[in-house]
Amino acid sequence: MTNTHYTSTAKILHWLVAGLIVLQFVLAKLAENTDSPVRELALLANHKSVGITILALAVVRILWRFRNKAPALPANMPRWQVLSSHVSHWTLYALLFLIPLSGWLMSSASAYSVSWFNLIQLPDFVAPNPDLKETFEEIHELLANLLAAVALLHIAAALKHAIIDKDGVLSRMSSTATVALFAAVIVLGVYALALPGKPAPAATSSASDTETAASAADEPVASSTLPVWNIDYEASFIHFTGDQAGAEFDGVWQDWDAKLQFSPDDLASSRFDVTIRTAAVETQDDDRDATLSDPEWFDPKNYPEAHYRASRFSDNGNGEFVAHGQLSIKGNTAPVDLVFTVDSSGDERVLTGNAELLRLDLGVGTGEWEDTDWVSNEVSVAVRVSANLP
Repeated sequence: MTNTHYTSTAKILHWLVAGLIVLQFVLAKLAENTDSPVRELALLANHKSVGITILALAVVRILWRFRNKAPALPANMPRWQVLSSHVSHWTLYALLFLIPLSGWLMSSASAYSVSWFNLIQLPDFVAPNPDLKETFEEIHELLANLLAAVALLHIAAALKHAIIDKDGVLSRMSSTATVALFAAVIVLGVYALALPGKPAPAATSSASDTETAASAADEPVASSTLPVWNIDYEASFIHFTGDQAGAEFDGVWQDWDAKLQFSPDDLASSRFDVTIRTAAVETQDDDRDATLSDPEWFDPKNYPEAHYRASRFSDNGNGEFVAHGQLSIKGNTAPVDLVFTVDSSGDERVLTGNAELLRLDLGVGTGEWEDTDWVSNEVSVAVRVSANLP
């Protein structure tokens, strides 16, 4: 670093971060005003990714700042201006850390893990907690407003030095190339991260397809002479895992019942008949839960129940079995294989299993939500059933 100017590295970091900060405010404002839930999800996901980028660059910048002394301010600058310059600079440095970290904490508390541009899922700092989410959201907004205020003062001071004082303070950190970098970051960022993406695909299912699927799903499984398991629902669960904006989220069905008749010695007579109340879904995030009740998703108002029925089973060996069943949701039916094991002790039974399904095959997430760039088509289901024989 010279006596009068910052190095090229310092200038690039300064203007790169400045451009990204402007881009952040653009993304947040667009997300706030959009009427499209998919676009809001995309904008907020990109907002978080840019925030993590700023945090990483802030680390680099602060390390560079400590290793490279800043050029001296003009000797004739009043002491209050020198003090104000130091305070504003270190306030900006602090905010470059605190704002992304508060947003990261807010996402963790809302059960919405942060993913860096859908490539890397970052760890959560705290467990899901609605109260903490509101607290961190308020802190995040307060710090963002403070950043805007301090940045405006910083800009006003820089312009004063350039236009009124003409003391070269602004030129120490700027050049034609760095100002061009600042503009390019904003323009390219808006183009890549804020403009609407590809149009939502049209729904592909026809009325006849739906009627055929619905009639197939309504067919009950054949009766069986095997005893029906007495299920301990408090010790049992149906979980599912999906991917939202590059980060996994977990959900659970809170209201379901099942008629299970299974014997490893009589697979031909074994039967599964499971009913799930679609309104009783919980993902630890109120906004996501509300979205899952929309007509594009589970639509519990018109389709209050989903069903999984299986009457054909196979033995994979080593105590592992497969239920070759049919899952019906919203009048659409798709084959779903449940791979499971059963641990037995006397009359007690514990079934644990997993299944993989494609939500679009079941008409779940239609319209805009058919874009799998932001919500994965693949869904993993995990079940545990604790029961005993009568």
